[in-house]
Amino acid sequence: MSKQSTSDSPGRSADWEESVNRFLEETPDYFLRHPQLLAALTLPHPESGRAVSLVERQVRVLRERNDRLAGELHDLIAIARDNDQLSERTHRFTLAMIEVGSLDEVLDTAHDMLRQEFGIDAVVLRLAGNPRPACPRREFVADDDTVLDALRARLAERNRQPLCGTSLEPDTLTVLFGDQAAEIHSTAIVDMSRHALRGVLALGSHDAQRFRADMGTVYLARLGELLMAAIVRHLVQADG
Repeated sequence: MSKQSTSDSPGRSADWEESVNRFLEETPDYFLRHPQLLAALTLPHPESGRAVSLVERQVRVLRERNDRLAGELHDLIAIARDNDQLSERTHRFTLAMIEVGSLDEVLDTAHDMLRQEFGIDAVVLRLAGNPRPACPRREFVADDDTVLDALRARLAERNRQPLCGTSLEPDTLTVLFGDQAAEIHSTAIVDMSRHALRGVLALGSHDAQRFRADMGTVYLARLGELLMAAIVRHLVQADG
């Protein structure tokens, strides 16, 4: 094949290139029949600009693709491992919520397991609508608690899906986490409303990346549902 003249018009050059492309696509064995041409072809190196053979360029492309795929596979394996560990922790949490014998044990066990099993730095449960007003637990607050109402309003905007990230105001962090507020750099707020009870589970982390706005929240929602079911069960038993 003769070289394209530099004096050709852009239109002719494009037509010529299209013809070459079509020929090579329709004749996949061309270089098998002309191996000497394949070995003689050179391309500019993408970084240094020096001429390299087509084979060398192909090897480089394949190596880069392999490295990229290996990295993606490593990430997928890490995600699968994390999900397995999270599933196992959730299973242990479920068993604990089934086995406890009182409301006090439910609340104490939940706080301990969320900190120890899930590595959460701060755990706060805030509930209103307590059918047992005499219950002295700090988790139960007044029915007109403004912080709780504000958080539930934000959850309502998300169809009750957990709210994660760094968007809570400093005053809200202080009310929820008290002396720990200054150390809390990301939070997850989980809806805990069921029957007459209204509430939220607030989780705080020292790590700003622990709870992100774009993270998956399926396990957080499940933890909230499990905990709320255990709380309601023991409240009903106590009333009975």
